[in-house]
Amino acid sequence: MTLALSDVPRSVVVFNPTEQFRTSVVSIVVDSPDARVVDAKTSQPMATQISAVWVEPSQVSAEVFQLSFIAELPPLALLVYHVTKAPTGSTPRAHYILHRHGNLPTVHSEYFQVSPLQGTEANTPLLLSNKHLQIWSSPETGLMQKLRLQSGLVRQVQVKFLWYGTRTSAHKDKSGAYLFLPGEEGPQPYLSSDPPLIRVTRGPIFSDITSCFKHFTHTVRVFHLDGHAGKSLEISNTVDIRSEVNRELVMRLVSDVASSNRFYSDLNGFQMQQRRTLEKLPLQANFYPMSSSSFLQDSTSRLSLLSAQSQAVASLRSGELEVVLDRRLQQDDNRGLGQGVTDNKLTASLYHLLLEDRVGGAQEVGGASVDHLSLLAHLASLSLCHPPITMAAPTNTEVPKLHPFLPLHSSLPCDIHLLNLRTLEDPQESGSPSQEVGLLLHRKGFDCSTSPSPALSCTWTSQEEVNLDDLFSPLRFRSVRRTGLTLLRDHDESDSAHKQVLLRPMEISAFRVHLD
Repeated sequence: MTLALSDVPRSVVVFNPTEQFRTSVVSIVVDSPDARVVDAKTSQPMATQISAVWVEPSQVSAEVFQLSFIAELPPLALLVYHVTKAPTGSTPRAHYILHRHGNLPTVHSEYFQVSPLQGTEANTPLLLSNKHLQIWSSPETGLMQKLRLQSGLVRQVQVKFLWYGTRTSAHKDKSGAYLFLPGEEGPQPYLSSDPPLIRVTRGPIFSDITSCFKHFTHTVRVFHLDGHAGKSLEISNTVDIRSEVNRELVMRLVSDVASSNRFYSDLNGFQMQQRRTLEKLPLQANFYPMSSSSFLQDSTSRLSLLSAQSQAVASLRSGELEVVLDRRLQQDDNRGLGQGVTDNKLTASLYHLLLEDRVGGAQEVGGASVDHLSLLAHLASLSLCHPPITMAAPTNTEVPKLHPFLPLHSSLPCDIHLLNLRTLEDPQESGSPSQEVGLLLHRKGFDCSTSPSPALSCTWTSQEEVNLDDLFSPLRFRSVRRTGLTLLRDHDESDSAHKQVLLRPMEISAFRVHLD
């Protein structure tokens, strides 16, 4: 949806669906390269950036533009912003650098500065940085090569893309919807007949490097934000393999983290499971599901890949981590579907890559190490899986004046996640809400071997008992009753006015509560 701007303010409502205070970049599409955003309550102007909308790798739209602004969102809050047309040239605009070895297309833009790399710059690594980290990328492909933290920790982190084929023997099963049976040749490097077009974006809110290949577009972005929001890289891919036959595209991270044959991936976003890569097993047996996160680590560092979508993950060699982006397979694998995987579409994938200093080792239990994400990784994953929800109010003058909604005075502790808070049905009147609310809280386990600097703004406690009135102030609970996760067992405990409840790490607790 494109927001039409004028001198009359347009209301944009941003909802923070998480229980944590967060600083986020909110992006909307507008019809003007000059826009102003202010907080509707305080009239305070927000930091903004106008970026180009690329309709083709080398073609800029002259009709629509991306407006990005920094929003500071209290927990579970609905904030209202007013967007208006601004004087010409008053909104900071992104600058673009284009580069391709060989024939560089000419890009004309009336509204943005677009320039090619000049002289020796065309052969030096591309650099992006903010106050927390720096990355260097290849001038030939635009793909990341090295990552450095503000603390001085440097790791080689190369991004590569590969193809997997399938078996060619007529008497063996082949890859299909349910089976992954790669060919005997194993993964093959992605090779393109034409060098990619590389776009470097530099702006006050975010900067990125985009590589446009034939089958995919790859972007690495850094945000110029304070706090934990700027400490991870955003990696996004848009994949189109509809022209391929029996191929699967993989993104591989190759680092110098000495992880040996071990890595970790999550189980349903709930706990981390150690995985071991075994040479005696076939290649496909070393792939595991990743619901939302995976990481490699050694004694001094940890490299976490946080994902917004479920995918297959593997670490076939020390320091490597790869995820399957898309599959196109022509044949049925005789497992019940009755057809191949040929209904591919443009497939987007989104990640945050987080490098952390580390001190100490994992706890050994039964010969396997037990480990968790760090608090910083938990917060980054929460932001990735639960992005702000942006809603534009219609231009209808009959719409009532919108006001912000701030239900909580402060964030919940870092390690407590609000899974659900919903009204329950009235048992006496079907279809009507009751005064009772279902409350589900997840207390996360976290790793203490990493300590971000500066420290996180949220708090946590080692006490297993917490006071619900303190957590959800100014809300007040008249009674609290622990129940099962289905909220159906209502006779487990009698109603209690006692607000101290037990929340053990790595457990989900459910309560039926009455609000005052």
